[in-house]
Amino acid sequence: MQKNNTAFTCLLLAGLLCSSSSYGQQAPPTADIHALASSPRWLTTKVYIEGAPEKDVKANYPGVVGISTWDPERNRYEFFYTNTGQSKYNNGGGGYFFVTGDQKTHVLVPDIGPIRTITRSLEKLNPHEFTYSREVPRDMLDTNPPVRIYVVHAPYTGTVETKTAMPH
Repeated sequence: MQKNNTAFTCLLLAGLLCSSSSYGQQAPPTADIHALASSPRWLTTKVYIEGAPEKDVKANYPGVVGISTWDPERNRYEFFYTNTGQSKYNNGGGGYFFVTGDQKTHVLVPDIGPIRTITRSLEKLNPHEFTYSREVPRDMLDTNPPVRIYVVHAPYTGTVETKTAMPH
């Protein structure tokens, strides 16, 4: 009984001493994952390194550039090359995705390929823009130090046709 009283007293004191400043604060706006379905395809429009949003470095990060499709109802994604529309599925460019409950983290789980999961910070998501960030080696060279890149997408309205390679 003495242990229970001591534990209860400690919990009560901890509750009284903890700041209650977070109570009653409005939650920050979160992304609506269904905004991914607002466009059948998304195009990478810009890639920039943290701290330098004015400089587009897409040419240094071709692995993250392309056309993508997202199906929030099935939690499936697939990536395509921008010049040919060819699927990247067989190189790990397709599989399942999910967004964490706080809608701040976007996780990819490729069906095939050497990488099993890719975790990205969801920066902006609405019917007009989808932006994520993640840490990668500078210029995607394993020997370089890591940098945080921001990958910006807009709904794709071009003429390149994409054909899924994913099994149904």
